[in-house]
Amino acid sequence: MLLHNPYELTTPKLMRLKMSTRDSLANLFSKGFENPSDLLCCAFGLRSTEIDTYFALISGPKTVKEIASRIGRDRSTVQRVLPKLKKKGLIESEERTFDRGGYYLVYRAISTEEVREEILAKLEHWYEETRRFLLDPWPEPLS
Repeated sequence: MLLHNPYELTTPKLMRLKMSTRDSLANLFSKGFENPSDLLCCAFGLRSTEIDTYFALISGPKTVKEIASRIGRDRSTVQRVLPKLKKKGLIESEERTFDRGGYYLVYRAISTEEVREEILAKLEHWYEETRRFLLDPWPEPLS
C-alpha cells in the first residue's frame, strides 16, 4: 500500500517557498505554513522525497525496502535520501544482524517534538543574528 502523505508539497507550494533576490523582505515575512511539510522544506531544505521518507518513518522504524514500498519509490532513491536526512539530524539508523550472519540497517525518525525544538532554535538564532546586524552600526558609504 502506498503512503499518501497529507503533508505533501505541491509544485505551486514549492514555488512559493523559493526566494529569489527580487522578492521583497515583506514577502518573506508574509509567508504562511499550511502543513508541517511546508516548514520542514523551509527549515531543513528538504525536497518532496525527503519529506515523504521522514513522514514514513514517524510511524516507526523501517528498512529501506519498507520505506520504498510505503512511499512508492525504488530502493535506490530511498538509499540516496536517507544519508541526507541523517546528515540533517532528522533520522537515525540502527544496525541489526541476521541470524545466519550479516547485517542490515533500520531507520527511525527523530521525534516531531525534537524537530520542532530544532526549528525553534534555528529561528531564534536567525532572529538574534538579524537583530544584531540591524542594531550594529553600518559602514559609511564610500564617496
